[in-house]
Amino acid sequence: MIKSLLLTLLGLFFVLNGIAHFISPKIYEEYAHKRGLFSPRLMVRMSGVLLIAGGVSLAIGWFTLYGIIGLSLFLVVASFTIHTFWRETDREMRLLEGTHFAKNMAILVELVYIAVG
Repeated sequence: MIKSLLLTLLGLFFVLNGIAHFISPKIYEEYAHKRGLFSPRLMVRMSGVLLIAGGVSLAIGWFTLYGIIGLSLFLVVASFTIHTFWRETDREMRLLEGTHFAKNMAILVELVYIAVG
């Protein structure tokens, strides 16, 4: 029972983040453009779809492994293309991006744990 509730909450976390990609796409597109991503508009929309689909799969328990794979793919790509703290020269930006990178890695480990268990 507790595990189901926690998976639902984790799924909602991803769904809400995915919805944000569609509610405020310009903010995400500008950020992606500053980070040098190719086709920021397409990447923001694709990541929004991955976040929503993966989050729904976790929340309702359907095709959970596929959802975990999609979310893991998103986290790896976002971490190594967007949150590149090692490239930052500004101390505050390095800290901010490092925090996002670490958060993504922690969530990735959690998803792998869920998939294995």
